[in-house]
Order: sequence, then structure tokens, then C-alpha cells
Amino acid sequence: MHKVKFLLVAITAISVSVLAKENKIILSDAVDKSGYISEEWIEVRANREVFTTEHLSKKEKKLTAEEMTWAKLIASRVRTWQTQLDQIAIPFSSLEIPRELSIVIGNRGTDDAFVYGNKLDSKVYFNVNVMTREYGDGKNEVNKERIDRIFAHEYTHLLQKRRSIKTPYKMNSNLDRALIATYKEGFAHYRSISTKWKDNNGFITEHGEKALKYLENAFVERIISLKDATSDETKILMKDLSRGPFHKKWGALTVALWLTKESKGNDKKLVDWVDSGPQGILVLANKYLPEELRLKLNNELKSYREIS
Repeated sequence: MHKVKFLLVAITAISVSVLAKENKIILSDAVDKSGYISEEWIEVRANREVFTTEHLSKKEKKLTAEEMTWAKLIASRVRTWQTQLDQIAIPFSSLEIPRELSIVIGNRGTDDAFVYGNKLDSKVYFNVNVMTREYGDGKNEVNKERIDRIFAHEYTHLLQKRRSIKTPYKMNSNLDRALIATYKEGFAHYRSISTKWKDNNGFITEHGEKALKYLENAFVERIISLKDATSDETKILMKDLSRGPFHKKWGALTVALWLTKESKGNDKKLVDWVDSGPQGILVLANKYLPEELRLKLNNELKSYREIS
């Protein structure tokens, strides 16, 4: 752990001196040299997910050799990430973007990465335990590109937090909550989908087009059902919106692929969609849904639109 700590500090020092003066990323460890997790990490995780005893445990749990490899990979990407903030933020051009970030590395919980806190917080949390389990060896070349996408995903969430200060989201119904979730996760997944879904020029792939046939049907069915759903029904209907099997993420992946079709490799085309907020998701759906699904959605949501 001492070696990882030294590496994080050393790379951070280099990055601050070499890169753009405006952008700064600082790394910190949530696991101390004895293997104890920080109180901050415990507090954040307790507010984000249902913990098992293991997840809540404050007992010693040092980073494994495999987890340290991921910590080193994250540290090695800081200099590059500092130069990418403006590029990631192009769709959020009306915002003053966060330019000083903290990246916190820990090894407890169920998410690979996350943001948490008030809307002005600029912290990104990386869970190297989940990364090791889900993505394998941090030295694998594919994971260098993967960690960049994960960072872009989480930085997008920080941008969305800032935007919600400027224009608070309406949250009067379960359907409102679902649209907010598809809006947030759709833009974040737009940043983190691989070349399996979006090619190197930013265009949707053939695989992505084929996947939309299932995803769009699921999107319409879930959105319609959520209009009059009870709280218990909503919990079931929201399942797989942005979690679970990736190809079944009916909210996040569907919107991410629509945004890919909209941008065609030019993120400036997404500015209006950011500014339209969660309600813009229905407008986006109308633009890209097949006619039969579009008519079905509009007919079923007529009363919702009238009171929105």
C-alpha cells in the first residue's frame, strides 16, 4: 500500500505541473496502510446501496495485488483526464464546469465507480475490488481504454449535478423519476459505451442498431407502465433501467444509442438535448422510435403530457 500511495502522489505532482493550469485532479486513498476503510467511504456507500455485513465491515481489508494494479492504472491516467474535461463537457456548454476534482480509491461496495454528495461536490469514487472482479487484470490493454470511459461516465454525472442547480428537475410522479434516470444515465452511458455500440468516428454500429429493436420495445412498455404504477410496481419496472445485464439496460443504453445517432460524432449537436432536461427524453424518443411504437407511446402518455 505504501508503494501505491507513493505512486499516486508522484503522478499527481507531475500532472499538476505539466498540464493545463485550469484543470486539476487529486488522488486519495480510502484504504489506509493497515487496510482500514475511511469513514467517508463508509458514509457514502451506506447512503447509496443496501449493504451486506461484509460491505459495511470496517475490518482490515488491504488492497490485493490485483487491486493495486487497478489503482496504478487509475493514477497513470490522471494526466490524460485533466486534458479531457472540456471535451467531455461539450454538451454542457452553458455550464461552468468543475475543474478541480478528487478521485478516491477504495475496495468496498457494489459499484465500480460512482459520484455522491451535494451538487457542488467534485469527487469521483473508484472501487478497485469490483473492477478486478468484473474486468480482470488492470494491466490488460483493453482496461486502459475502459477506465477512460468509466471516468468520462462519472464526470458526466458531476456535470449533471451542476446542471440541476441551474434547472431543477420536476419530480411529481414515478414517471418523472424514470425520465430523470434515463436522462442522467443515458448521457453518462453515451460517454462510456464501447466500440461495440459506437464506432471510433462516433457513429452507431450495426450491433447497436440491432440491439435497439429490443431496447426500444422495452423502453416503451416500461415508460407506459410507469405512468400509473404504484411504488411497489415502480421498483420492478425500474429494474434494468441502468443496472443488470448491459444489453438489457432499457433506459440508459436506449437513450445512449439515440444520442449516438443524434450526434453522429459531433457532441455539439447534444447541447440542446442537455438543455431540454428529462422531459426532452420523450422528444428524443419521438424522433427515433419506429412509427408503431411512437404512436403507442404518444397515445398512452397523452394525459401525462397535458399535465406536465
